[in-house]
Amino acid sequence: MDYNYHTHTDRCGHATGDDEQYVRAAIDAGFKVIGFSDHIPFKNVIHPSERMNYDQLEDYIQSIESLKVKYKDQIDVKLGFELEYFPEYNAYYKELLDRCDYLICGQHNKVLDKYSYDQFTNDEDVLVYASQVKAAIESGLISFVAHPDYFMIGRRSWSKSCEEAVHMIAKAAQEHHVALEINLNGIRYGKSTYDGKLAYPYPFRPFWEIVSQYNVQCLYSFDAHKPYTLLEKERIELVEEILKDLNLSINHSYRI
Repeated sequence: MDYNYHTHTDRCGHATGDDEQYVRAAIDAGFKVIGFSDHIPFKNVIHPSERMNYDQLEDYIQSIESLKVKYKDQIDVKLGFELEYFPEYNAYYKELLDRCDYLICGQHNKVLDKYSYDQFTNDEDVLVYASQVKAAIESGLISFVAHPDYFMIGRRSWSKSCEEAVHMIAKAAQEHHVALEINLNGIRYGKSTYDGKLAYPYPFRPFWEIVSQYNVQCLYSFDAHKPYTLLEKERIELVEEILKDLNLSINHSYRI
C-alpha cells in the first residue's frame, strides 16, 4: 500500500493535527500519494463536531494546493472531499469537483446532519442507506465509497435487509466501476456483540463476503484523523486477518 486518499483535517472538528503534519507523516510512511478528503461543508449548516464551516472552504483548498507545490518532489498531494450524497446538492458537488481532484462518498446521515446511522440503524434504515450510496455511485461524481459497511455501527445484528443492502451497493459499484473502501479506522470503536459474537463494526466480514461475489475493485484507507495514524501499518495486518481467505480484488497501488 503506497497511498492514502481518506485523510481529514482539524477543520472538521473531530480530527487533530496540522495539514502539513499529515503530509510529512505520509512521506515517513513511504506513501507515493496522500489525498485529503475532509468532510464537505454546506452553506447555512453549522455542525462543528462533524464538518468544517462553509467559510473555511477556501482556506482548506488553498492550504492543500500550497502543499501540492511545496512537496511535489517528495509526494503527490491530492485535494478531495468526503460527501454525504443528497441529490438536491448535485450542482454544488459538481462545482466542488471542478475545483478538486476527487470526491468520495461517506454516507453518515439519513438526513443532512440530523439522523446519523451510527446511533441506531434498523432494517428500513439499512435499505435507505444502501439506496443513498447506490445513487451516489450512479451519479458519476465519486471515485470510491468510504466505509460502505458504516451502517453496522448502529446495529447489533446481521439481517436479510443487510444482505440486500450489500448486493445493492456491490452491484452498482461493479456496473459503474466505482471502488469500495476497506476502512482501516473502524477498529478504533473496539468490538461489539453482533448476534452473540464479538466483531468490529467495520470492516464487517459478512458484508465483504457478499462483495467478494462481485467484480469490484477495493482499496484500503486509513481514514486518518491524526497524522501518526498513517504510520500504523499494523492496522492492515489486523484487517487482513478479518478478511482472510476472501476473494477480494484489493488494489495496493490504487490511483485516482
